[in-house]
Amino acid sequence: MDEFPGGIRMYSPVTGAGSPIAPPMRVTPTDGGVMGRCLLGIAHEGPPGYGHGGVSAMLLDELMGWACAAAGSPGMTISLQMRYHGPVPLEAPLRANAQVTGTDGRKVFVEGSIATEEAPSTILVQADGIFVAPAQRPPAPSFRPSTTRSRPVSGQEMTLF
Repeated sequence: MDEFPGGIRMYSPVTGAGSPIAPPMRVTPTDGGVMGRCLLGIAHEGPPGYGHGGVSAMLLDELMGWACAAAGSPGMTISLQMRYHGPVPLEAPLRANAQVTGTDGRKVFVEGSIATEEAPSTILVQADGIFVAPAQRPPAPSFRPSTTRSRPVSGQEMTLF
Protein backbone atom coordinates (compact mmCIF):
# COMPACT_ATOMS: atom_id res chain seq x y z
CA MET A 1 0.00 0.00 0.00
CA ASP A 2 2.83 2.45 0.76
CA GLU A 3 4.64 3.79 -2.28
CA PHE A 4 7.97 4.39 -0.59
CA PRO A 5 9.85 6.57 -1.27
CA GLY A 6 8.00 9.53 -2.71
CA GLY A 7 4.55 8.13 -3.19
CA ILE A 8 1.42 7.74 -1.12
CA ARG A 9 2.21 6.91 2.49
CA MET A 10 -0.86 4.93 3.55
CA TYR A 11 0.44 4.36 7.09
CA SER A 12 2.01 7.75 7.83
CA PRO A 13 1.04 8.77 11.39
CA VAL A 14 0.14 12.23 10.04
CA THR A 15 -1.25 11.86 6.52
CA GLY A 16 -1.97 8.14 6.19
CA ALA A 17 -5.58 7.06 5.86
CA GLY A 18 -4.48 3.59 7.01
CA SER A 19 -2.90 4.80 10.24
CA PRO A 20 -5.03 4.44 13.37
CA ILE A 21 -3.50 7.59 14.87
CA ALA A 22 -3.40 9.91 11.83
CA PRO A 23 -5.86 12.85 11.90
CA PRO A 24 -5.31 12.42 8.76
CA MET A 25 -3.89 15.69 7.49
CA ARG A 26 -4.72 16.63 3.88
CA VAL A 27 -1.83 18.48 2.24
CA THR A 28 -2.15 20.87 -0.70
CA PRO A 29 0.42 23.09 -2.41
CA THR A 30 0.25 26.87 -1.97
CA ASP A 31 2.10 29.69 -3.69
CA GLY A 32 4.75 29.78 -0.97
CA GLY A 33 4.83 26.17 0.27
CA VAL A 34 2.19 23.72 1.47
CA MET A 35 -0.94 23.80 3.62
CA GLY A 36 -2.31 20.98 5.72
CA ARG A 37 -5.81 20.68 7.11
CA CYS A 38 -6.96 18.27 9.78
CA LEU A 39 -9.05 17.77 12.89
CA LEU A 40 -7.49 16.37 16.05
CA GLY A 41 -9.56 13.90 18.04
CA ILE A 42 -9.47 12.40 21.52
CA ALA A 43 -6.57 10.11 20.52
CA HIS A 44 -4.43 13.26 20.17
CA GLU A 45 -5.32 14.76 23.56
CA GLY A 46 -2.72 16.20 25.92
CA PRO A 47 -4.29 18.65 28.36
CA PRO A 48 -8.04 18.06 28.66
CA GLY A 49 -9.74 19.29 25.49
CA TYR A 50 -6.50 20.18 23.70
CA GLY A 51 -3.94 18.50 21.49
CA HIS A 52 -0.72 17.06 22.89
CA GLY A 53 2.34 19.22 22.18
CA GLY A 54 4.11 16.21 20.69
CA VAL A 55 1.26 15.79 18.20
CA SER A 56 1.68 19.44 17.14
CA ALA A 57 5.40 18.79 16.64
CA MET A 58 4.64 15.65 14.63
CA LEU A 59 2.17 17.52 12.39
CA LEU A 60 4.63 20.32 11.67
CA ASP A 61 7.60 17.99 11.19
CA GLU A 62 5.66 16.06 8.53
CA LEU A 63 4.28 19.17 6.83
CA MET A 64 7.69 20.85 6.79
CA GLY A 65 9.08 17.74 5.09
CA TRP A 66 6.35 18.08 2.46
CA ALA A 67 7.40 21.73 1.98
CA CYS A 68 10.99 20.61 1.33
CA ALA A 69 9.81 18.08 -1.24
CA ALA A 70 7.51 20.64 -2.90
CA ALA A 71 10.50 23.00 -3.20
CA GLY A 72 12.54 20.25 -4.89
CA SER A 73 14.75 19.52 -1.87
CA PRO A 74 13.33 16.46 -0.07
CA GLY A 75 15.20 15.68 3.11
CA MET A 76 15.16 14.53 6.71
CA THR A 77 14.78 16.59 9.87
CA ILE A 78 18.00 17.38 11.72
CA SER A 79 16.63 20.17 13.92
CA LEU A 80 13.12 21.17 14.94
CA GLN A 81 12.51 24.09 17.30
CA MET A 82 8.96 24.50 18.59
CA ARG A 83 7.25 27.54 20.12
CA TYR A 84 3.83 27.05 21.70
CA HIS A 85 1.75 30.26 21.85
CA GLY A 86 -1.60 28.73 22.75
CA PRO A 87 -3.35 25.38 23.12
CA VAL A 88 -4.47 23.55 19.97
CA PRO A 89 -8.15 22.63 20.41
CA LEU A 90 -9.52 19.17 19.75
CA GLU A 91 -12.42 18.72 17.32
CA ALA A 92 -11.74 22.09 15.66
CA PRO A 93 -10.67 22.36 12.01
CA LEU A 94 -6.97 23.22 11.91
CA ARG A 95 -4.84 24.86 9.26
CA ALA A 96 -1.08 24.31 9.19
CA ASN A 97 1.34 26.01 6.83
CA ALA A 98 4.98 25.33 5.96
CA GLN A 99 7.44 26.93 3.59
CA VAL A 100 11.12 26.71 2.76
CA THR A 101 12.92 29.91 3.77
CA GLY A 102 16.41 29.16 2.47
CA THR A 103 19.12 26.63 1.69
CA ASP A 104 22.81 26.22 2.41
CA GLY A 105 24.35 23.32 0.54
CA ARG A 106 22.37 20.22 1.56
CA LYS A 107 20.64 22.07 4.44
CA VAL A 108 17.09 23.30 3.89
CA PHE A 109 15.59 25.84 6.31
CA VAL A 110 11.83 25.63 6.85
CA GLU A 111 9.16 27.45 8.89
CA GLY A 112 5.77 26.11 9.88
CA SER A 113 2.74 27.08 11.94
CA ILE A 114 -0.61 25.79 13.19
CA ALA A 115 -3.79 27.87 13.60
CA THR A 116 -7.49 27.13 13.55
CA GLU A 117 -9.58 27.60 10.40
CA GLU A 118 -11.74 29.98 12.43
CA ALA A 119 -8.80 32.26 13.31
CA PRO A 120 -6.05 31.57 10.75
CA SER A 121 -4.04 34.67 11.69
CA THR A 122 -3.79 33.61 15.36
CA ILE A 123 -0.76 31.31 15.42
CA LEU A 124 -1.00 28.64 18.11
CA VAL A 125 2.23 26.77 17.36
CA GLN A 126 5.29 27.79 15.34
CA ALA A 127 8.31 25.77 14.28
CA ASP A 128 11.66 26.38 12.66
CA GLY A 129 13.38 23.39 11.16
CA ILE A 130 16.51 22.37 9.39
CA PHE A 131 16.26 19.47 7.00
CA VAL A 132 19.13 17.82 5.15
CA ALA A 133 18.98 16.27 1.72
CA PRO A 134 20.71 12.88 1.60
CA ALA A 135 24.12 12.95 -0.09
CA GLN A 136 23.07 9.85 -1.97
CA ARG A 137 20.41 7.21 -1.75
CA PRO A 138 21.50 4.40 0.60
CA PRO A 139 22.26 1.12 -1.15
CA ALA A 140 19.87 -1.78 -0.83
CA PRO A 141 20.88 -4.33 1.82
CA SER A 142 22.91 -7.25 0.53
CA PHE A 143 24.09 -10.50 2.04
CA ARG A 144 27.74 -11.52 2.10
CA PRO A 145 29.50 -14.59 3.43
CA SER A 146 31.05 -14.01 6.82
CA THR A 147 33.48 -15.85 9.00
CA THR A 148 32.76 -13.70 12.07
CA ARG A 149 29.50 -15.32 13.16
CA SER A 150 29.73 -18.05 15.75
CA ARG A 151 26.67 -19.96 14.56
CA PRO A 152 25.14 -20.62 11.15
CA VAL A 153 22.08 -18.84 9.84
CA SER A 154 19.85 -21.24 7.87
CA GLY A 155 22.82 -23.54 7.35
CA GLN A 156 25.07 -20.74 5.98
CA GLU A 157 27.33 -18.12 7.45
CA MET A 158 25.89 -14.74 6.42
CA THR A 159 26.19 -11.11 7.53
CA LEU A 160 23.83 -8.31 6.58
CA PHE A 161 25.62 -5.18 5.30
